[in-house]
Amino acid sequence: MNYLQLVQRLRSEVGGSGTGPSTVTNQVGTAQRLANWTATAWLEIQGLHNTWNWMRQPFSWETIASTGDYLPSAITNTLTGDVMTDMRYWYKDTFRCQKKSIGVQDEQWLVEWEYLVFRNTYRFNVQVDGRPVVFAENPQGKAIMLGQIPNDVYIISGQYQTKAWPLVNDADEPDMPENYHMLIVYKAMQYYGFYEAAPEVIQRGQLQYQALLTQLEHEQLQEVYLGNPLA
Repeated sequence: MNYLQLVQRLRSEVGGSGTGPSTVTNQVGTAQRLANWTATAWLEIQGLHNTWNWMRQPFSWETIASTGDYLPSAITNTLTGDVMTDMRYWYKDTFRCQKKSIGVQDEQWLVEWEYLVFRNTYRFNVQVDGRPVVFAENPQGKAIMLGQIPNDVYIISGQYQTKAWPLVNDADEPDMPENYHMLIVYKAMQYYGFYEAAPEVIQRGQLQYQALLTQLEHEQLQEVYLGNPLA
């Protein structure tokens, strides 16, 4: 369901009068509240966990010779081809590097270094170009700093977690699995119930929300594994 359809479903679930709304923009009164509750519910669901699988995305970029630092705004989402304006944090155990002229058979892991150690090693006194083998995240701007500084074109790839994003336009559609879109409606029903002092709406929203949320968490959160024995 898109934003407009979610708002329309919310109106139906709470027994609102009439039909519609026909759009989520430039509304007033009850229609505006329904749209706001729906948008807020979506943001809250995204913020429940910082490791939702649907918010984990791949990235890649090609290095430039003698250039060692790369901002997220210069890196693209591999699936969408869009610039990474939605980056929340890097999955630093996923970074890989391959020389473009050789291809995937050249792929090697990049190891993260603590920022100050990296800076004092690879950004001190003299620039040394070569194959990148380690990286660090600059805390200012979240730029990725490569060491050694690339001496050729390499492809750096990995994964990152996106920020929560709002519903704004009628056609905006939540990117979590579609069979869980009713979670947004059930959460918005609770907002409606508190505003209208309608405990029966609150209760129905809470019960259905919790049941569906449990299923979503089971499907969209990383499994916890035990480590290998020490001996």
